[in-house]
Amino acid sequence: MNFSEWHDKETNRIFSREVKLYFADCDVNKHIHMATVLQLTADTGVEDYHQRGITFDRLQEEGYAFLVSRVAMRFHKTPIANEFLTIKTWERGIKGMQVFRDYQIFDTETSDLLVSGRSSWLIVNPATKRILKPKDFTMRDIPSSDKVVDSLECGKIPKFENATLFEERKIRYSDLDANGHMNNSRYGSYVMDSLPSEYQNLTFTDFRINYSHEASKGDLIRMYGSIDKEAKRITVTGKHDDVVCFESDLYYG
Repeated sequence: MNFSEWHDKETNRIFSREVKLYFADCDVNKHIHMATVLQLTADTGVEDYHQRGITFDRLQEEGYAFLVSRVAMRFHKTPIANEFLTIKTWERGIKGMQVFRDYQIFDTETSDLLVSGRSSWLIVNPATKRILKPKDFTMRDIPSSDKVVDSLECGKIPKFENATLFEERKIRYSDLDANGHMNNSRYGSYVMDSLPSEYQNLTFTDFRINYSHEASKGDLIRMYGSIDKEAKRITVTGKHDDVVCFESDLYYG
């Protein structure tokens, strides 16, 4: 099979990308890793820009960097190893300091919708870390879309009281990306690895994560969790020296 990438001919807004889900992208049940979902969707957004000539290097030269702030993913059907996937993404619009980007993942052969999601991003100056106004980013037109995806909002994650320590883990060299801090997709592995073993093989229907503070090599992340069996919801919060690095929640069927 030939893997293609293309922009919608009518609007040039929706970017599509075909990939194969390999054995190494999945867990012991051959289900897609949570980290792989985060990686594939984020990379597809990056490639959307790349195909428009807005590359990582060009962004750096112009004093821009995009940092993911919040993500929400709904699993209609879990992607499994060796499936061919079509990932679609588009920028939905801006509000305040946030840029919104949505996703859909389809089974290429059947056209079944597998995953739908939403995300919000911040534009920052990579040197000063100052957050920039999206309307001042002029390397592309201000996006807008009325297309709606079936997903939870990527909003604030309610906290549970009496969270317990699930796990602590030190950030290693292989967790880092070219921005010099832990890549956003790696948090998906941290969340899943921290869960009690009896919850790791559940079929999850929704996953949300909010990124609060950058983490770097050598930082010790302590993950505190709570389980609401009645709501079928698990929350995991990662902290470094009492500073919240991320907050997440998972819903299971």
